[in-house]
Amino acid sequence: MRSNTKLIGLCLISSIGLNGCGSDSDNSESNNQSEPSNLYPHIKVQNDDSAMNATSHCFNENAKFRTDHFIIGKKGNVSDDKLQEIVRIAQNTFNIDLAAYSWNTWADLNVDYTHPLEVCVIASEGSNGAGNALGFVIGPNRSGENLDNLIKHELKHTYQARLIGPTGLNDSHTWFAEAVATALSTNETASDSQLNAFITQTGMAPTQVTHDGLQQAVNLKLTDASSEYGAYNMVLRYLNTQGARTQDFWQVFKVINQIEQSCKTAHQKAINNGEMVNPIDPQSTSCSGKSDTYQSGATKWRGHIISGSIDDHIAPNTEPGISKFQAAFDYVMQPYSVTYDSLDDNAAFRNTVINGM
Repeated sequence: MRSNTKLIGLCLISSIGLNGCGSDSDNSESNNQSEPSNLYPHIKVQNDDSAMNATSHCFNENAKFRTDHFIIGKKGNVSDDKLQEIVRIAQNTFNIDLAAYSWNTWADLNVDYTHPLEVCVIASEGSNGAGNALGFVIGPNRSGENLDNLIKHELKHTYQARLIGPTGLNDSHTWFAEAVATALSTNETASDSQLNAFITQTGMAPTQVTHDGLQQAVNLKLTDASSEYGAYNMVLRYLNTQGARTQDFWQVFKVINQIEQSCKTAHQKAINNGEMVNPIDPQSTSCSGKSDTYQSGATKWRGHIISGSIDDHIAPNTEPGISKFQAAFDYVMQPYSVTYDSLDDNAAFRNTVINGM
Protein backbone atom coordinates (compact mmCIF):
# COMPACT_ATOMS: atom_id res chain seq x y z
CA MET A 1 0.00 0.00 0.00
CA ARG A 2 1.13 3.51 -0.70
CA SER A 3 0.82 6.16 2.00
CA ASN A 4 0.65 9.85 1.18
CA THR A 5 -0.16 11.10 4.67
CA LYS A 6 0.28 10.06 8.27
CA LEU A 7 -1.69 6.86 8.59
CA ILE A 8 -2.09 4.29 11.31
CA GLY A 9 -4.22 1.23 10.60
CA LEU A 10 -2.39 0.41 7.40
CA CYS A 11 -3.52 -1.91 4.63
CA LEU A 12 -1.06 -4.19 2.93
CA ILE A 13 -0.21 -6.48 0.10
CA SER A 14 0.78 -10.07 0.75
CA SER A 15 2.15 -12.75 -1.52
CA ILE A 16 -1.42 -13.77 -2.33
CA GLY A 17 -3.05 -10.37 -2.58
CA LEU A 18 -4.65 -7.67 -0.52
CA ASN A 19 -5.29 -8.71 3.06
CA GLY A 20 -6.99 -5.49 4.08
CA CYS A 21 -6.52 -3.44 7.20
CA GLY A 22 -5.31 -5.37 10.20
CA SER A 23 -7.87 -6.78 12.60
CA ASP A 24 -7.44 -6.78 16.35
CA SER A 25 -5.75 -10.15 16.14
CA ASP A 26 -3.36 -8.85 13.50
CA ASN A 27 -2.39 -5.80 15.49
CA SER A 28 -1.70 -7.13 18.96
CA GLU A 29 1.30 -5.41 20.49
CA SER A 30 3.90 -8.17 20.37
CA ASN A 31 2.49 -11.64 21.06
CA ASN A 32 2.30 -12.50 17.36
CA GLN A 33 5.73 -11.22 16.36
CA SER A 34 7.41 -13.77 14.14
CA GLU A 35 10.86 -15.13 14.83
CA PRO A 36 13.45 -13.17 12.84
CA SER A 37 15.08 -14.92 9.91
CA ASN A 38 18.72 -14.60 8.90
CA LEU A 39 18.10 -13.43 5.34
CA TYR A 40 20.95 -11.51 3.70
CA PRO A 41 23.57 -11.84 6.44
CA HIS A 42 26.10 -10.12 4.14
CA ILE A 43 24.33 -6.78 4.72
CA LYS A 44 26.24 -4.84 7.38
CA VAL A 45 24.08 -3.39 10.18
CA GLN A 46 25.44 -0.83 12.63
CA ASN A 47 24.13 0.72 15.82
CA ASP A 48 22.68 4.20 15.34
CA ASP A 49 20.89 6.83 17.40
CA SER A 50 19.91 9.39 14.75
CA ALA A 51 16.70 11.30 15.35
CA MET A 52 13.86 10.07 13.14
CA ASN A 53 12.19 12.59 10.83
CA ALA A 54 9.84 14.97 12.62
CA THR A 55 7.02 14.11 10.18
CA SER A 56 7.39 10.32 10.39
CA HIS A 57 5.40 7.83 12.44
CA CYS A 58 8.50 7.46 14.66
CA PHE A 59 8.89 11.24 14.96
CA ASN A 60 9.71 11.24 18.68
CA GLU A 61 12.04 8.24 18.58
CA ASN A 62 15.69 7.73 17.73
CA ALA A 63 16.92 5.13 15.30
CA LYS A 64 18.36 1.89 16.67
CA PHE A 65 20.31 0.61 13.67
CA ARG A 66 21.40 1.65 10.21
CA THR A 67 22.77 0.34 6.92
CA ASP A 68 24.29 2.25 4.01
CA HIS A 69 20.96 3.79 2.96
CA PHE A 70 18.49 3.15 5.81
CA ILE A 71 17.94 3.98 9.44
CA ILE A 72 15.38 2.04 11.45
CA GLY A 73 13.48 2.87 14.62
CA LYS A 74 10.49 1.50 16.46
CA LYS A 75 7.37 2.26 18.45
CA GLY A 76 6.38 -0.33 21.01
CA ASN A 77 7.93 -3.66 21.90
CA VAL A 78 9.99 -4.81 18.91
CA SER A 79 13.14 -6.87 19.32
CA ASP A 80 16.52 -5.75 18.06
CA ASP A 81 16.78 -8.95 16.02
CA LYS A 82 13.53 -8.10 14.23
CA LEU A 83 14.71 -4.56 13.50
CA GLN A 84 17.95 -5.90 12.06
CA GLU A 85 16.10 -8.44 9.91
CA ILE A 86 13.86 -5.73 8.46
CA VAL A 87 16.66 -3.27 7.72
CA ARG A 88 18.84 -5.98 6.12
CA ILE A 89 16.00 -6.91 3.77
CA ALA A 90 15.37 -3.25 2.96
CA GLN A 91 19.02 -2.61 2.09
CA ASN A 92 19.29 -5.79 0.02
CA THR A 93 16.16 -4.88 -1.96
CA PHE A 94 17.47 -1.35 -2.47
CA ASN A 95 20.81 -2.65 -3.78
CA ILE A 96 19.10 -4.98 -6.25
CA ASP A 97 16.69 -2.30 -7.45
CA LEU A 98 19.41 0.29 -8.02
CA ALA A 99 21.17 -2.10 -10.37
CA ALA A 100 17.96 -3.27 -12.06
CA TYR A 101 16.72 0.25 -12.84
CA SER A 102 20.14 1.84 -13.46
CA TRP A 103 19.54 4.52 -10.84
CA ASN A 104 21.95 6.79 -9.03
CA THR A 105 21.03 6.98 -5.36
CA TRP A 106 21.33 10.75 -5.12
CA ALA A 107 20.49 11.95 -8.62
CA ASP A 108 17.35 9.81 -8.91
CA LEU A 109 16.17 9.30 -5.33
CA ASN A 110 17.92 11.95 -3.20
CA VAL A 111 19.29 9.22 -0.95
CA ASP A 112 22.84 8.76 0.34
CA TYR A 113 24.56 7.82 3.59
CA THR A 114 23.84 11.18 5.20
CA HIS A 115 20.29 11.33 3.79
CA PRO A 116 19.00 7.80 4.44
CA LEU A 117 15.54 6.37 3.98
CA GLU A 118 13.68 5.66 7.21
CA VAL A 119 11.94 2.52 8.41
CA CYS A 120 9.50 2.86 11.29
CA VAL A 121 8.48 -0.46 12.87
CA ILE A 122 5.28 -0.13 14.89
CA ALA A 123 4.44 -3.07 17.14
CA SER A 124 0.69 -2.47 16.93
CA GLU A 125 0.70 -2.65 13.11
CA GLY A 126 1.05 -6.42 13.11
CA SER A 127 1.54 -7.67 9.54
CA ASN A 128 0.82 -4.35 7.84
CA GLY A 129 3.02 -2.02 5.83
CA ALA A 130 2.90 1.17 3.77
CA GLY A 131 5.50 2.95 1.66
CA ASN A 132 5.92 6.72 1.57
CA ALA A 133 8.47 9.34 0.58
CA LEU A 134 10.43 8.95 3.83
CA GLY A 135 10.75 5.18 3.48
CA PHE A 136 8.16 2.80 4.87
CA VAL A 137 6.17 1.91 7.97
CA ILE A 138 5.78 -1.75 8.87
CA GLY A 139 4.60 -4.09 11.60
CA PRO A 140 6.81 -6.84 13.10
CA ASN A 141 4.62 -9.89 12.51
CA ARG A 142 6.20 -11.19 9.31
CA SER A 143 9.54 -12.81 8.66
CA GLY A 144 11.52 -14.53 5.94
CA GLU A 145 10.08 -14.60 2.42
CA ASN A 146 6.75 -13.14 3.53
CA LEU A 147 8.50 -10.09 4.99
CA ASP A 148 10.84 -9.91 2.00
CA ASN A 149 7.90 -9.70 -0.42
CA LEU A 150 6.16 -6.99 1.58
CA ILE A 151 9.28 -4.82 1.76
CA LYS A 152 9.91 -5.27 -1.97
CA HIS A 153 6.39 -3.98 -2.64
CA GLU A 154 6.45 -1.06 -0.21
CA LEU A 155 9.84 0.20 -1.34
CA LYS A 156 8.45 0.54 -4.86
CA HIS A 157 5.97 3.06 -3.43
CA THR A 158 8.87 4.86 -1.77
CA TYR A 159 10.59 5.20 -5.13
CA GLN A 160 7.36 6.38 -6.75
CA ALA A 161 6.89 9.10 -4.15
CA ARG A 162 10.51 10.20 -4.50
CA LEU A 163 10.31 10.37 -8.29
CA ILE A 164 7.07 12.38 -8.21
CA GLY A 165 8.41 14.82 -5.65
CA PRO A 166 6.79 16.82 -2.83
CA THR A 167 3.24 16.76 -4.23
CA GLY A 168 3.23 13.05 -3.47
CA LEU A 169 1.67 9.81 -4.58
CA ASN A 170 -1.83 11.23 -4.94
CA ASP A 171 -0.60 12.60 -8.28
CA SER A 172 -0.46 9.04 -9.57
CA HIS A 173 -3.51 6.91 -10.16
CA THR A 174 -3.86 4.30 -7.45
CA TRP A 175 -4.20 1.45 -9.94
CA PHE A 176 -0.95 2.40 -11.66
CA ALA A 177 1.06 2.84 -8.46
CA GLU A 178 -0.14 -0.53 -7.17
CA ALA A 179 0.36 -2.20 -10.55
CA VAL A 180 4.00 -1.12 -10.70
CA ALA A 181 4.64 -2.12 -7.08
CA THR A 182 3.01 -5.50 -7.67
CA ALA A 183 4.67 -6.23 -11.01
CA LEU A 184 8.10 -5.53 -9.54
CA SER A 185 7.63 -7.52 -6.33
CA THR A 186 5.24 -10.48 -6.10
CA ASN A 187 3.91 -10.13 -9.67
CA GLU A 188 0.40 -11.42 -8.98
CA THR A 189 -1.90 -11.69 -11.99
CA ALA A 190 -5.64 -12.11 -12.53
CA SER A 191 -7.54 -14.38 -14.89
CA ASP A 192 -10.07 -13.13 -17.44
CA SER A 193 -12.87 -14.37 -15.19
CA GLN A 194 -11.42 -12.44 -12.25
CA LEU A 195 -11.10 -9.30 -14.38
CA ASN A 196 -14.71 -9.60 -15.53
CA ALA A 197 -15.79 -10.18 -11.92
CA PHE A 198 -13.89 -7.04 -10.89
CA ILE A 199 -15.84 -4.98 -13.44
CA THR A 200 -19.20 -6.59 -12.63
CA GLN A 201 -18.88 -6.36 -8.86
CA THR A 202 -17.32 -2.91 -8.55
CA GLY A 203 -18.97 -1.22 -11.53
CA MET A 204 -15.61 0.05 -12.76
CA ALA A 205 -12.59 -1.11 -14.69
CA PRO A 206 -9.35 -1.51 -12.72
CA THR A 207 -7.95 1.51 -14.59
CA GLN A 208 -10.74 3.67 -13.15
CA VAL A 209 -9.45 3.18 -9.59
CA THR A 210 -7.73 6.53 -9.65
CA HIS A 211 -7.56 7.44 -5.96
CA ASP A 212 -7.73 5.89 -2.49
CA GLY A 213 -11.44 6.59 -2.05
CA LEU A 214 -12.29 4.51 -5.11
CA GLN A 215 -9.94 1.77 -3.92
CA GLN A 216 -11.84 1.64 -0.64
CA ALA A 217 -15.04 1.14 -2.63
CA VAL A 218 -13.37 -1.72 -4.50
CA ASN A 219 -12.37 -3.33 -1.20
CA LEU A 220 -15.99 -3.24 -0.03
CA LYS A 221 -17.48 -4.67 -3.23
CA LEU A 222 -14.94 -7.18 -4.52
CA THR A 223 -15.67 -10.67 -3.22
CA ASP A 224 -12.22 -12.02 -4.11
CA ALA A 225 -9.93 -9.43 -2.57
CA SER A 226 -6.84 -11.42 -3.54
CA SER A 227 -7.46 -10.58 -7.21
CA GLU A 228 -7.34 -6.78 -6.84
CA TYR A 229 -3.62 -6.14 -7.26
CA GLY A 230 -3.35 -8.82 -9.92
CA ALA A 231 -6.07 -6.99 -11.87
CA TYR A 232 -4.03 -3.79 -11.81
CA ASN A 233 -0.91 -5.69 -12.84
CA MET A 234 -2.67 -7.12 -15.89
CA VAL A 235 -2.71 -3.62 -17.37
CA LEU A 236 1.08 -3.58 -17.25
CA ARG A 237 1.11 -7.05 -18.80
CA TYR A 238 -0.96 -5.63 -21.66
CA LEU A 239 1.37 -2.63 -21.99
CA ASN A 240 4.29 -5.06 -22.17
CA THR A 241 2.66 -6.74 -25.17
CA GLN A 242 2.52 -3.34 -26.85
CA GLY A 243 6.24 -2.77 -26.28
CA ALA A 244 6.37 -0.88 -22.98
CA ARG A 245 9.10 -1.84 -20.52
CA THR A 246 9.83 -1.34 -16.83
CA GLN A 247 11.78 1.87 -17.38
CA ASP A 248 8.72 3.33 -19.15
CA PHE A 249 6.62 2.71 -16.05
CA TRP A 250 9.14 4.51 -13.85
CA GLN A 251 9.32 7.30 -16.41
CA VAL A 252 5.62 8.08 -15.88
CA PHE A 253 6.37 9.10 -12.27
CA LYS A 254 9.32 11.21 -13.39
CA VAL A 255 7.24 13.01 -16.02
CA ILE A 256 4.54 13.79 -13.44
CA ASN A 257 7.28 15.65 -11.56
CA GLN A 258 8.37 17.47 -14.73
CA ILE A 259 4.80 18.60 -15.40
CA GLU A 260 4.43 19.90 -11.85
CA GLN A 261 7.69 21.82 -12.19
CA SER A 262 6.38 23.50 -15.35
CA CYS A 263 3.28 24.55 -13.40
CA LYS A 264 5.47 25.83 -10.56
CA THR A 265 7.32 27.95 -13.13
CA ALA A 266 4.02 29.52 -14.26
CA HIS A 267 3.09 30.11 -10.63
CA GLN A 268 6.42 31.80 -9.89
CA LYS A 269 6.05 34.04 -12.95
CA ALA A 270 2.65 35.14 -11.63
CA ILE A 271 4.23 36.01 -8.27
CA ASN A 272 7.03 37.90 -10.00
CA ASN A 273 4.42 39.83 -11.99
CA GLY A 274 2.70 40.93 -8.79
CA GLU A 275 -0.44 38.87 -9.37
CA MET A 276 -2.69 38.15 -6.39
CA VAL A 277 -1.95 34.44 -6.05
CA ASN A 278 -1.13 32.24 -3.09
CA PRO A 279 2.51 31.55 -2.25
CA ILE A 280 3.98 28.40 -3.77
CA ASP A 281 3.47 25.35 -1.54
CA PRO A 282 5.88 22.56 -2.54
CA GLN A 283 3.38 19.93 -1.38
CA SER A 284 0.43 21.39 -3.33
CA THR A 285 0.03 21.52 -7.07
CA SER A 286 0.50 24.78 -8.95
CA CYS A 287 -1.32 23.37 -11.98
CA SER A 288 -4.70 24.86 -12.83
CA GLY A 289 -6.91 24.33 -15.84
CA LYS A 290 -8.83 27.50 -15.01
CA SER A 291 -8.10 30.44 -17.28
CA ASP A 292 -8.24 33.01 -14.48
CA THR A 293 -5.86 31.48 -11.92
CA TYR A 294 -2.88 33.15 -13.59
CA GLN A 295 -2.96 36.07 -16.01
CA SER A 296 -1.10 33.87 -18.48
CA GLY A 297 -4.10 31.52 -18.51
CA ALA A 298 -4.43 27.83 -17.76
CA THR A 299 -1.25 25.87 -17.12
CA LYS A 300 -0.10 23.89 -20.15
CA TRP A 301 2.44 21.17 -20.88
CA ARG A 302 3.28 20.14 -24.43
CA GLY A 303 0.12 21.82 -25.69
CA HIS A 304 -2.22 20.19 -23.16
CA ILE A 305 -4.11 22.14 -20.51
CA ILE A 306 -3.12 20.61 -17.19
CA SER A 307 -5.73 20.42 -14.48
CA GLY A 308 -4.94 20.55 -10.79
CA SER A 309 -7.70 18.05 -10.04
CA ILE A 310 -7.68 14.29 -9.47
CA ASP A 311 -9.42 12.05 -12.02
CA ASP A 312 -12.70 10.56 -10.77
CA HIS A 313 -15.14 8.97 -13.20
CA ILE A 314 -17.93 8.89 -10.58
CA ALA A 315 -17.66 12.54 -9.51
CA PRO A 316 -15.81 14.24 -12.37
CA ASN A 317 -14.37 17.67 -11.74
CA THR A 318 -15.49 20.51 -13.99
CA GLU A 319 -12.01 22.01 -14.17
CA PRO A 320 -10.77 22.08 -17.78
CA GLY A 321 -7.78 20.04 -18.86
CA ILE A 322 -6.31 16.63 -18.14
CA SER A 323 -4.58 15.42 -15.01
CA LYS A 324 -0.82 15.28 -14.61
CA PHE A 325 -1.06 11.50 -14.56
CA GLN A 326 -2.94 11.29 -17.86
CA ALA A 327 -0.57 13.73 -19.54
CA ALA A 328 2.47 11.80 -18.28
CA PHE A 329 1.02 8.38 -19.11
CA ASP A 330 0.01 9.40 -22.64
CA TYR A 331 3.40 11.00 -23.29
CA VAL A 332 5.40 7.97 -22.16
CA MET A 333 3.12 5.46 -23.90
CA GLN A 334 2.92 7.42 -27.17
CA PRO A 335 5.60 5.28 -28.89
CA TYR A 336 3.41 2.23 -28.24
CA SER A 337 0.18 3.84 -29.54
CA VAL A 338 -1.51 3.52 -26.14
CA THR A 339 -3.41 6.29 -24.39
CA TYR A 340 -5.14 6.36 -21.04
CA ASP A 341 -8.47 6.92 -22.81
CA SER A 342 -7.97 3.59 -24.59
CA LEU A 343 -7.98 1.80 -21.21
CA ASP A 344 -10.15 3.82 -18.86
CA ASP A 345 -13.70 2.47 -19.11
CA ASN A 346 -15.27 -0.97 -19.02
CA ALA A 347 -15.57 -1.41 -22.79
CA ALA A 348 -12.07 -0.08 -23.47
CA PHE A 349 -10.59 -2.28 -20.75
CA ARG A 350 -12.26 -5.39 -22.14
CA ASN A 351 -11.12 -4.58 -25.69
CA THR A 352 -7.50 -4.10 -24.65
CA VAL A 353 -6.46 -5.82 -21.44
CA ILE A 354 -8.91 -8.73 -21.52
CA ASN A 355 -9.23 -9.37 -25.26
CA GLY A 356 -6.05 -7.76 -26.56
CA MET A 357 -3.43 -10.16 -25.22
